Parts: sequence; structure tokens; C-alpha cells
Amino acid sequence: MGLASLVLRINPHQRIAAEAALGAFPGVECHAMSDDGKLIVTVEETPQSSVAETLIAVHGVPEVLAVTLAYEHNPHLSSFPDPDPSTLTPATHSPCEEVQP
Repeated sequence: MGLASLVLRINPHQRIAAEAALGAFPGVECHAMSDDGKLIVTVEETPQSSVAETLIAVHGVPEVLAVTLAYEHNPHLSSFPDPDPSTLTPATHSPCEEVQP
């Protein structure tokens, strides 16, 4: 079963509407919220919806201003073995590298 923990940024005055909209999604549970509008939400995989599908849907809730993924557990990915570091090839032309003059 997949599981994710999110921190959502919402307008504190829209908490009731946001929690009602989020609670309509299968596997979503709202927890504590800070005074400045950070709402802690968990998402569990259900027979009706995967965690990924629910994460995409959460972005569409009008009261949600921003979504941060705090934690994700995907049991389907944990079955892959860790790669042998000696067989990895260094990346070349990475977009993260600084351009040299």
C-alpha cells in the first residue's frame, strides 16, 4: 500500500472548505494546521485511486495554494535492488552543472 504525507499551503480562512474538498478524495485524511495555513495531510492508496492520482487531484483543489511532498512510501519501488555504485556512469552535460566559459 502506498502512502504519502503532504504539507499544503492554504488560506487559514478557507480551512473548512479545503478540508471538505480534500476529505472527499478516497484515502485522504487532514490533520493539524498551523496559524499561517500549513495543513498536514496524509494520502493512502485505495482500490479506487493510487497515491499519484490523488496527489494530482489535490493540486486542483481551489483552496490549495501549494503542495509539498514531505514523505512517500511506495512498496512497488522498494523491491528493486540498490544499484552497485561501481557500475554507475557519471552524468555528462547535466543541466545542473555550471556553464564553463
